[in-house]
Parts: sequence; structure tokens; C-alpha cells
Amino acid sequence: MRPAVLIARKETGELLLSTRGLSWLLALAGVLSAFALLLIGNKELSLLDNATVVYDMAGIVTALGALLGLIVGIDAIAGERERASLVPLLVAPVSRAAILLGKLAAVVIAWAVMYALAVPYAWSVGSTGQNLGAGLASIALLGTPVVLAFGFFGLGLGARAASVRSALLTGLIALLLSATPVLLGPSLRQSAIGRWFDAVNPLSAALNGYDAVLIDSQSLAAQWVHLGTAAAWLVLMFWFARAALRGLSR
Repeated sequence: MRPAVLIARKETGELLLSTRGLSWLLALAGVLSAFALLLIGNKELSLLDNATVVYDMAGIVTALGALLGLIVGIDAIAGERERASLVPLLVAPVSRAAILLGKLAAVVIAWAVMYALAVPYAWSVGSTGQNLGAGLASIALLGTPVVLAFGFFGLGLGARAASVRSALLTGLIALLLSATPVLLGPSLRQSAIGRWFDAVNPLSAALNGYDAVLIDSQSLAAQWVHLGTAAAWLVLMFWFARAALRGLSR
């Protein structure tokens, strides 16, 4: 069996069977539950139209997926270093490319589980309209490269940082920066700097795609610009993770 497959099986088992991995998924499920209850139970938010509700849910699912991908990526390298289980892998006759692909499996599985968990929550808030299917398809197409990009970013940070804490701090700051255009008001987003930052930000690319599909009723196939931005970040973060693992000392 190929080394990448063996590493992927190990990472998947640690994510789905360990207390650490299950606690991450449980925490994210709790956040989704709270957000869904807020959309349904709050008097003002319950008056939102179906497209806006599904858009909001798509945004929170993508943001949580990016956070999960970042944490899983960091833990796959920096966490194993602190648990003293990384050195045996580095001295084994396994290429760094195989290690990278095997570690990526944890991010992919985490996102797949996160997506599956999000489906019933999206249905609970968006089943009364006709935007649920488009919302789920948009998350799969536009959210996946964003989540995987943050997963690669986490892998790279885990390889370069001195500790899990420093890697998490750096990763969370980067995630908050990428969410800045979402937190800005419409006037600031329309400024020159706001438009530029919005155009190159992977999280904004996904959210703008959701807005075009769900709010403006555009075709999902027409969102190639937003998909291209997210895909470009995915390639860039893959390169960053690959370079970081190549420089990882034993």
C-alpha cells in the first residue's frame, strides 16, 4: 500500500475516532445549531427571505470549514511534533510529497464531515424556499477550494512555526484578516482599498459567489471569476505547504 494512503488512513482515524478530533467536530456542530436557532427563533431574523437565510448559512459553513481546515492542518504537523510522533515519520523512507498528500486527507475528511453536518442545518433554515439546492451546490463548488487552501496554509504554518500555539495565533490572525471585508460596511467595501482586498480575498470570493447565485439568481456556472480566485489561493497555499514540508528538519 502506498505511503500516502497509509498516512491518510492514520490521519482519518485520529480525526474521527480520537477525542480531540471529535471534540472539534462537536464544537462546530454546536455553533451551527446556535446559528440555525438564531435564524429560526429570532423574531427579526426569522423575517428574512429564504435567499438571504441560505446565504447566511452558506457563509457561516464556509467560515467554520476554513477554521476547521486551519486547525486540522496545523495539528497534523505541529501537533504531531509536540506529541513526539512526527520524527519517526520524517526518518521513514517516505517522500515529503506523500506526507503532504496523506496529511491533506485529514483536511478533506474534516471538510466532508463538516459539509455533511451542515446539510440538515441548511435544510432547517432554507427548506421553505427554492434556494437550498443552489446553496449546497455553491458551498461544494466555491467553499471547498477555500477550506482546502486554509488546510494547506495550516500545514505550512505547522511545519514552519516553533509551536502549535504560535502557528494557531498566526493562522487565526490570517483568517480574521480574510474575514475583514465581510465585517466592513458597504461604504468601506466600495473604497479603492476595500475593492482591491475584496477581489483577492479567497473568503470574499466564495461569499461574493454565494451572493451572485442566491441573491442575484445568477447561474453557478457563471461564477468562474470567484472560483478562479479561490483556486488560485488553493494553488498558492499548496506551494507554501510543499515548500514548508521540504524544509522541515528531522
